[in-house]
Amino acid sequence: MPKDTEIIAYCRDPYCVFSVEAVAALRARGFKAIRLEDGFPEWKAAGLAVETGA
Repeated sequence: MPKDTEIIAYCRDPYCVFSVEAVAALRARGFKAIRLEDGFPEWKAAGLAVETGA
């Protein structure tokens, strides 16, 4: 994956720490990574854009 690709890490809810750890690891390797504050279910329930597939 190109280093300039923005990566959004998410987890099951706002209290999950896996996305925090993922962002730290990605940034340490030079990737542009941010954390989705709420979980993915909340994002989808809000009717925000969702893209699937590779």
